Amino acid sequence: MGGETRVSDDLVQRARHAAWGLAPGASVLFWSFATWLIPPLVAAGWRHRTHRAPLRYDPTLWSLVFPLGMYPVAGIYLGRADHLPIVGAVGFGELWVALGVWVLVIAAMARHVWRAVVVGPSVPPQELLRD
Repeated sequence: MGGETRVSDDLVQRARHAAWGLAPGASVLFWSFATWLIPPLVAAGWRHRTHRAPLRYDPTLWSLVFPLGMYPVAGIYLGRADHLPIVGAVGFGELWVALGVWVLVIAAMARHVWRAVVVGPSVPPQELLRD
């Protein structure tokens, strides 16, 4: 039994060593991919400015807020863990952008709730049921 334990301990140590080398590289790769996705995200929102499309509250806006908040947090922690000060600085800068987007979306949600609940719906109930 002693030999089996020694072999399994050796395999565990090798797996740990391989994971320690893989994790930082994978983290930088995923952070780089997230950074690459920022221009398409900006381009998708740019249509509201160029085409004068109205920007109204929609609950799906929260699906933008979460990644915009997680990206800077990931950058800050990645910069600390891998000693990459530029990544941490980008994370801190993006944190303010994420906070601004969060404030805009929560304000739009509050306005939407105020208009829908307190003021009352502007659309008659019969029209809401129509497809």
